[in-house]
Amino acid sequence: MTLEVSQGSVVAVDPDELRAIANRVRGAASVADSALDHIGRANALQAQVPAEWTIVWADVMTPVQRCEWWQDDAVRLADGLDAAADAYEVIELRVLLQMDGAGDGSESRRLEGILARNPAAGEAADHLWAAWEATSGDGLVENWMGAGVMGAYVMALLVGGIRRFRTTGGRRAGSLGEPGRAARRSGRVPGTSGRFVDMLEQRVGATTAPTGLASSVARIPNGETEAFGEKARVRIDKYAFPTGEERFVVYISGSRGAPWKDGDPFDWGNNVGLYLGEAESEGYDFVLEALERAGAQEGSFVDVNGFSQGTMVAQRIATDSDFRVGHVTTIGAPVRMPVGEDVTSIAIAHDDDPVAALSDGGSPASLGDDDSLLIRRTYDEAATGLREWKVGAHRVSAYEQTARLFEQSGDPRAESVREYYAQLGRASSVESFVYHAPEGGGNGAFSAPPSAVSDAAAASSAGAG
Repeated sequence: MTLEVSQGSVVAVDPDELRAIANRVRGAASVADSALDHIGRANALQAQVPAEWTIVWADVMTPVQRCEWWQDDAVRLADGLDAAADAYEVIELRVLLQMDGAGDGSESRRLEGILARNPAAGEAADHLWAAWEATSGDGLVENWMGAGVMGAYVMALLVGGIRRFRTTGGRRAGSLGEPGRAARRSGRVPGTSGRFVDMLEQRVGATTAPTGLASSVARIPNGETEAFGEKARVRIDKYAFPTGEERFVVYISGSRGAPWKDGDPFDWGNNVGLYLGEAESEGYDFVLEALERAGAQEGSFVDVNGFSQGTMVAQRIATDSDFRVGHVTTIGAPVRMPVGEDVTSIAIAHDDDPVAALSDGGSPASLGDDDSLLIRRTYDEAATGLREWKVGAHRVSAYEQTARLFEQSGDPRAESVREYYAQLGRASSVESFVYHAPEGGGNGAFSAPPSAVSDAAAASSAGAG
């Protein structure tokens, strides 16, 4: 099973770094040029000495030829690096303009300046963008022709329909429009719990930090196991560190119940408002209230984890709340949104997960800071045709398996992920709470049997640490 790990963006390099390297290479070329000048003067001096004293070079290439060769290569390399930097910056600017609109005009002016100076950068950017689209968004339809005509037809209906649905009224497609949607709801979304939200609180008690990404994913409430009961929607682990710092780690359920039923803060109908970026969200309000009950306040350190619908709530906690969010982990997200340059975003997506496909290719910009990762794979590589769209690919247990494969892959980028969980493991105490959707109204607290509240019981059949 092949894992593809990236930062989730079209551009994986910094154009300014490329230009800095190009300048250093040009510096080396100037040294070669200086050497050629010295050699020229040396040859002029040698021409003035008797013929019998002439130096004969044993090497096939004379010093002049070597210096000319190095100088030519260095100049070509520097020019190539500059051209690549221009192409990558054109893509970044186009992404900013698509995701953020016109902005203050500086992006447009910068883009126009690059294209006027280097028209070829626009053509190169078009090729790079096309390569990205070939494995995401609308391009996915063409790439899945191998799944059979009917499979491609279903993909065309799904992706095309979603694009039309999201672009109604000027909204941008897929994840491209997420920053704009966040900006439009700014000031209309509470940063902490602004109202009473009906829920049942379950105090699980003392526990330990997850040992890694896979065991953390397994803590997301889901209907695959009996742990915490069918109505569990949000789990919060409250960490106390020897330094006195507190941190709250939130695990948010996906859609629950039958698609035709409503009344649950995480029912299927609540997906629509989140997907369209509307200000009202019962799931978001539910999580804010749960955090308040667990002891979080404005400015508290909070990390969020979510599955499916819960990923959209998790990303909104990062972008809209008044908490200091440092880490966001999403699995099976229908939208992948950049959560800020100071936030680490770990996103796991299955290429054969029909819900993850709703992201329409995801974000062409990086999802977070330099440690952010997008981890992708095909869950069931043997499936073809319509069977390629497997509900099994959209399960917490399936994503837990992928998280474990990443941890065991030997990828050096897994080290920063391991360090995060090692930091959680240094807490002096961890207390866990689970918040349930109320059954037929009412508010309060209850206790569950020990077998239903242990982290061992929360582990899926794929296993958890």
